[in-house]
Amino acid sequence: MTRGHAAFSGLFLTSTWPVLVLAFLAGLFSATALPPWSFPLGIFGFSVLFVLIYQTKTIKKGALIVWVFSFGYHLFGLQWISNALLIDSEKFAWLLPFSLMGIPALLAIIPSLIMPILCKILIPPFWFPVLASTLWTLSEYLRGHIFSGFPWNLPAYMLSFSDSILQTASLVGVYGLSWLLMLFAAGPTLLFTRELWSRHYYRVFIPLLLLIPLALWFYGTNRLDKNPTELDSNYIVRLVQGNIPQKEKWAPEFRLRNIEKYIALSKIQDAQHSQKATFKTPNLIIWPETAIPGLIATDDDLRNWIGHLLKKEMQLITGAPSLSQTDTNQPLNSVFVLSADRKITHRYDKSHLVPFGEYVPFRGWLPFPKLVTKFPDFKAGPGLASIKLPKVGYISPLVCFEVIFPGKVIMADAETRPSLLINLTNDAWFGKSAGPYQHLEHARLRAIEEGIPLIRVANTGISATFDPLGRKLSEIALGETGYVDQDLIKPLRSKTLYTKIGDSIYLLITTLIISVTVLGKLFFNSRSFKFH
Repeated sequence: MTRGHAAFSGLFLTSTWPVLVLAFLAGLFSATALPPWSFPLGIFGFSVLFVLIYQTKTIKKGALIVWVFSFGYHLFGLQWISNALLIDSEKFAWLLPFSLMGIPALLAIIPSLIMPILCKILIPPFWFPVLASTLWTLSEYLRGHIFSGFPWNLPAYMLSFSDSILQTASLVGVYGLSWLLMLFAAGPTLLFTRELWSRHYYRVFIPLLLLIPLALWFYGTNRLDKNPTELDSNYIVRLVQGNIPQKEKWAPEFRLRNIEKYIALSKIQDAQHSQKATFKTPNLIIWPETAIPGLIATDDDLRNWIGHLLKKEMQLITGAPSLSQTDTNQPLNSVFVLSADRKITHRYDKSHLVPFGEYVPFRGWLPFPKLVTKFPDFKAGPGLASIKLPKVGYISPLVCFEVIFPGKVIMADAETRPSLLINLTNDAWFGKSAGPYQHLEHARLRAIEEGIPLIRVANTGISATFDPLGRKLSEIALGETGYVDQDLIKPLRSKTLYTKIGDSIYLLITTLIISVTVLGKLFFNSRSFKFH
């Protein structure tokens, strides 16, 4: 870096407002790397953030930079949430400022409380990318766990454009992969150090950081080559996407028509949407979350009407509301397995509810209504379940955003380890926006982490199937009505490392890096830990 360049950058970076504007634009730009845009260069928006923090010497200014960056990142990445308020705009339009601006503002608080420590702590320049990536990913980990958790749009999802690079999630999970990506993105801070130009060994660090994506790609490509997709052609699963508009989903006048639509799509005998040259009757039919706008558990006539479409040994998995067995006034968001003899053989009650969608947290303090107004606050089920189906084995049913939580999609019991993840959802709330695409990619990562195939069935899309390495096998696009028949996908023969130890590697790396930093401050001369 020349003296003139250094002087100019120093003058620019010491001015508050230009830096905050740059941080905001960098946050917006970084979000373009997320699905559905998947613009890889957006990753370097984080590089701008890390450089700004590296050049900042006060906690207050550092907190502002991080908050503004994170606000821009979530503003662009989560703007689709506001679409849900437009379904019933007369009741919810007044909440638009909160959803559009308030949610990003709140989410930005967590990293702004953690990252500014980098502005004061004295560490060698080569250690800055390591610590910066660790602290940022730690803030993401906390976001995914505190209160009810919201691990949406973690940095690793920026890598959705590459099946190969995503394979590392099978080892270290989405948080470990996020840390590696942030380590790579923080590398450009070394270009702003004097040591890069005065000490030759500093120049080694940049090539090492550049090797990160290359190493991940080689590992992933090898893993994909060694694990071809395995299918059971003797067992057919039909995914049905009714594409029911949210305004009509619970309207009494459309109730029967909506159910008839799902029945009709389930009865079609046509090889056009099949992987076979000739039609083969499905063994299992799957409808999405709350596809049945009625109490199928207690309404015998409704259950018999729907069950007549099932031939011998066929089964239907569908979402439907139900009532608590202990409090009949409290609804649950449930998944039912219906057999050909019209009996409910299994049931799962959603255990991780959507705040402000299915219940209002801190209801006594917050004046906000919930979006699902047809019911009182939903009750959470007891937890994850493994349901055993003939010829399939165990399945793990997941409703809506339950699938976005890494390490929390299957039961810990090895005896009931599922061979299939089934995610029922309804993304009609969000229209043709970025939300359904992001939701799909979040679900795909769970298949890679666990080494278990995923079938995702949505009301309006995107319905899709993925093999245990996250390769997409079939899809019904957003906003389309239809079905697809999929041969049963087999899981990996052995557990992934992530399944065995979860986030242990990521947490160990985080603990070691923070410990080394603290010990370095305690036991080494502070002069060797100064920025230059």
